[in-house]
Amino acid sequence: MFGPNVIRHAQKISEEVEADLEKAMEKLPRIKPPGQPPKIWKSIEKVNKEGKTIKFTIQEIPEDRHEDAVQHMCTYFLTDEPICQCLNAKDDPAFVEDMSTIWRLLLVEGISIAAFTDNPNGGKPIIAGMNVLGVDFRDHIDSISKYQFKSQNCKNTFTVEVVPDETKIVYEHYGIDKYLYAIGLSVDPAYRGYGLGKDILKIRDLIGREYNIPATATVFSSIIAQKSARDAGFELLTAKDFVDIVDENGKQYFPGVKSKTFEFMGKRLS
Repeated sequence: MFGPNVIRHAQKISEEVEADLEKAMEKLPRIKPPGQPPKIWKSIEKVNKEGKTIKFTIQEIPEDRHEDAVQHMCTYFLTDEPICQCLNAKDDPAFVEDMSTIWRLLLVEGISIAAFTDNPNGGKPIIAGMNVLGVDFRDHIDSISKYQFKSQNCKNTFTVEVVPDETKIVYEHYGIDKYLYAIGLSVDPAYRGYGLGKDILKIRDLIGREYNIPATATVFSSIIAQKSARDAGFELLTAKDFVDIVDENGKQYFPGVKSKTFEFMGKRLS
């Protein structure tokens, strides 16, 4: 788990990089016009082990909760996601900086979602789970792809060609010109076991309908996330065993990763 000092350090040293990338991303088409209030997609209820009903509201993440969202992802996603866990991302300040910058840039697009629940101690609602979302356009180069990584491990995570022609597969399979993707799905351990991952993934149907995005595709690295995706209607586009992800010398990029298969999954959105 990240301490606040590590997060603040990553935030401070990434400001210049983030500003440069924000300028580049201004050239990309926007799905959601700036200034629109966050959309509330769905309210759901779950029953815990004590028989108490817990209410969750799945909605777009408000701007005043962006840093809370980054904190959530650094605390839980970088700790639990198999590749990040394998690379000990949580103890690599450069990795934290890279991911924090990328998450902040995507959050600015305004379509990332979270499941919020009331804080029993009062104050701001708790982010129980969330998904950082972005849109890829066939005729535009994603500015994030130009990002100069500080951490070699983080660079490997994004740039190793696990799925050759990943975007091409999506565009040709669905016959589309844009699609919804994600960089990180995470649920707070205190709220696991309710199926929130599947609920959050199913919201992409509503996002696609609202913003005219015809399909979605995402890499799923953990067994739990892969099951949630299948339960939410995703189909397998291609897959590769982690032991086969190696460099030119045959050395594994992610040795000891606690997952067998790297799955690229998609779904046509209604």
